[in-house]
Amino acid sequence: MLIEEAKWFGENIRSFEPDDIFPMCNVGSSTWEFRTMEQPWIDEFIFAPARDLGQTVKHVDIKDAPGVDIVGDLLNPGFRRQLSQLKFKSVFCSNLLEHVGNRREISAVLTAIVPVGGHLFVSCPYRYPRHLDPVDTGFRPDIQGLAATFQGTSVVSGEIVINGTYWDVISDTPFTLLKTGVRLLLPFYKFRNWQTNVYHLPWLMKRFEATCVVLRREA
Repeated sequence: MLIEEAKWFGENIRSFEPDDIFPMCNVGSSTWEFRTMEQPWIDEFIFAPARDLGQTVKHVDIKDAPGVDIVGDLLNPGFRRQLSQLKFKSVFCSNLLEHVGNRREISAVLTAIVPVGGHLFVSCPYRYPRHLDPVDTGFRPDIQGLAATFQGTSVVSGEIVINGTYWDVISDTPFTLLKTGVRLLLPFYKFRNWQTNVYHLPWLMKRFEATCVVLRREA
């Protein structure tokens, strides 16, 4: 997730009464380390404020790792029943749909997690280089395209959020810049990660953009 993207979601989450969106299910959450160290703005702008208010967020991922509260596969009917029993009022899902080939099915599952009147906070890249995790399908929707993926919902708010460039990311500290330069010289080490770095090079001075929406389940 990009920094301005996280800020956008934080502002939109705060625009609701807490009882309207919590407890929240964060799908594709990744780990505690990822949310607080690799991309600390995720926790700073989105989840730390919820904790400060004593609100419940359950982090859900297919991998069992520190910081993942509920482990399972969304396509498993038993796991879907488990999630539905937790009575979530909203779902948060950032930058997942471009990494799955069955996004319509995944979107239907995410919508079903919340009740009618519940909300979904969803984002995808709009202008962003290819990034393999483990695949990138090239899904780069605008606001209408992303919302249309979630049938039975309406758009509460949506924006193409403009972020920084790849240079902003790698020049954050001298160590980060050095680490990136060295990494580009080592294609034989974690080749897929090396590929992702190479795909980012044309974006050194081009701004990343993300499509962010808040949806309300209508049916």
